[in-house]
Amino acid sequence: MENSAGLGMLAVCAVSGSVALITLQAQKRLLSNFMKKIEFELQGFGSSEKHETRKKVRFAEDVIEPSSNNREYRRSKCQAKAAEISDMPMNRQVLYRGLVQHRMYRACNAS
Repeated sequence: MENSAGLGMLAVCAVSGSVALITLQAQKRLLSNFMKKIEFELQGFGSSEKHETRKKVRFAEDVIEPSSNNREYRRSKCQAKAAEISDMPMNRQVLYRGLVQHRMYRACNAS
């Protein structure tokens, strides 16, 4: 009886050890495949010299280049838009003025 219990215990240890080793090897293989994929993706983002071409920006000829002081340029543009407001109905003029003032307030406080 003792002999069969010992053989049973030996079989259980052998099977569980084999399962543990197979699981460990599978985990290592999956982890290495995952790491290779991650490295490939990161390498693809880092080596942009192959796929990235520099785009040239072309502006229309009627675009006015602002002076060195951008605030003056913005004010002149806002004054030009204010002249367009007079064609609107009164309720829209009030709403539009409020929007413009809020944007100017945000622009002044952001810089």
